[in-house]
Order: sequence, then C-alpha cells, then structure tokens
Amino acid sequence: MRADRAVEALRRVAFAPSERLEKRWDNPEYTALSTSSFAYTLADADWLIAGEAWVDEAVRAVANGFMDNFVVTYGLVFPRDGDVLFLNDVATMRALGRRLGEDLDPLAYAELLGELYSGHDIGGPVVKPFAATESHRSGWLVRDVDALVRQYPAVDASLVAEPRISRSADAVVLEFFSYRYYLLEFGAALDIYRWAVTAAAGQPAEWTRETVAARVAV
Repeated sequence: MRADRAVEALRRVAFAPSERLEKRWDNPEYTALSTSSFAYTLADADWLIAGEAWVDEAVRAVANGFMDNFVVTYGLVFPRDGDVLFLNDVATMRALGRRLGEDLDPLAYAELLGELYSGHDIGGPVVKPFAATESHRSGWLVRDVDALVRQYPAVDASLVAEPRISRSADAVVLEFFSYRYYLLEFGAALDIYRWAVTAAAGQPAEWTRETVAARVAV
C-alpha cells in the first residue's frame, strides 16, 4: 500500500472538518492513525476489484469509534489513471457500475456493495457501514449457500441463493444476497439482504435492496 497517498485520500474524503490527525504508525502490512475522533487502520483490501487491470490499488480503511457496532469501513480504489474512487459515495459507486459490461467483474461489484452498503441507510450521499468489531467486516457477499449455513446454522437456506449474472447487448443484471453481522445486548444476529443491480450500457448502475431476514440469532 502506498501509505502517504492512502492517508491523504482518507483525510480528504472521510475526516470530519474538525477532526485532527494526532499520531501515525506505519507497518509493513498496514498504517494506523489516531485522530481526535477515531483510530483508523488502513491496509490493502483483498477485494476482487484489486485484480482488475485498470486498478492500481484498493484500500480498506477501518475507523474504530470505541463502541460495539461502531466500526466504520471505508473503501478507496486508486485507478492507474485518474483520481481516487471513494466507494462510500453513492454517486461514485453508481458511476463505477458503468464498467460492469466492460472491465469490471460483476462479482467484484457485488462484493463491494455487500460490504460497504450493508447498513440500514444506504440512500447517501455517503454511506457509512458499521461493523460489530474491527475483526468483523461490515458485510459479506453470499458466494456459497452451504458454507453460509455451516457457519450460521440458524440461517434458512431457502431464503438465499448464489449470485446470478445475466448479460444482454443492453445491460448487465446482477442478483445476489449479502448479510451483516452485529452484536445484540446478549449474543449476536444477522440481517440478510437480496440485491438486484442493473447496469444499462453507458449508464450508472441502479440497485434495489430488500431485507429477507432480520435479527437472525447466531
């Protein structure tokens, strides 16, 4: 990770106007920041989009607010040409969908929506997904139904399915499921979502998200 570039981009797009950078620690695998509001950890993201030919680097930034279910995840993608893409910005994420018919794997797009658009409010303009702790992601794409049920036996397998991609000359249609894990007063739970994404040729992506199961105890 090019740490200076990532830190500067994060400061520009995510810091509150009054937020001050107090300390910074650079390690081989990550960079940590302490500000007047959060403790941040920035590292190379293992998202599929990082492997696309036009992408130079993808960075996940996690902001710890020191409360349960108050760890915010930010996504930054640095193209080989052009400015950083702040994936929590709804307009930016929709515009990224223009690439679905060309040079972006639909599963890579689904993975980003599943993680970064996992909170209750995804209307924008900027979405802030919350994770239970720093060791949990804010959301996951359901890739394998059997694997999900093995991990969380309380999930009804009939409610979810593996991703489906339909292509035509005019559009790419992507249907998938995702889930978020969060803490309750006692124990933890999952919310499960059904997504439908349509990317018409040359147009920003449009999506709908429906909750198919809420507060599934795990």
